Amino acid sequence: MSGNYTQGYSKATTSAHSSRTAQSDAGFILHRIKPTDKILDVGCGPGSITAGFAPLVSQGSVLGIDLSQEVIDSARDALSDGVGNVKFEVADLLEGLPFPDGSFDVVFSSQLFPHLSSTEMKLTALKEMKRVLKPGGFLATQEGAEDEDFKGFPGGIMPGLMRKVGFEASKITVGAGTTVHSGAEARKWYVDGNLGRLSKGDAFRESWEKAGISEAEIHETGEALRSWGADEDAWYAALQAEIVAEL
Repeated sequence: MSGNYTQGYSKATTSAHSSRTAQSDAGFILHRIKPTDKILDVGCGPGSITAGFAPLVSQGSVLGIDLSQEVIDSARDALSDGVGNVKFEVADLLEGLPFPDGSFDVVFSSQLFPHLSSTEMKLTALKEMKRVLKPGGFLATQEGAEDEDFKGFPGGIMPGLMRKVGFEASKITVGAGTTVHSGAEARKWYVDGNLGRLSKGDAFRESWEKAGISEAEIHETGEALRSWGADEDAWYAALQAEIVAEL
């Protein structure tokens, strides 16, 4: 799985991921979480969503897992003192999680599946997430929905994939949310972060170069970002598919 994470773990990328919170990216499941629940956050990154679950499970626990030891170390460092029910571990979903069957009441992931390039990999991941889920628990995913500008985002196909690994169609709930960036401060943050990813040496830029995107095209993208950020009326929105599958 580690070879498929094309964005890398640069400061620009992890900074973007750190802006995600339980309220912004997992708000659709917060009302479902019980104080005694054990939650697994798969592909937790810097742990900002993971830590946000902690107050909701005062008698339970939250575990965030990711491929990168560096990112897990950063998540541990960022964790506030006194938050004793949150832990972070390195684990590889595709190689098999080091947990017994039925270990968690809630299994969650946000923006994980675009990094699993094939349908087979996505199904393998979902099977493993389902395996560690307790009967009566639920799996929740937040994924971008494909549109004219963003091709290949898997939000729309997630319900079908969940059915293929054994979830009943009647127990799969499909919802939608929106990620919005508007206002001068939000535009600057969005532009600066993406320009960082396009800088030489960043893993994200290198993935573009490997895909055959030219230096001129990368430069043009950067200029378009700057132009958009300078427009006082500019704003950005992305549709998110919010899927809950009960076991």
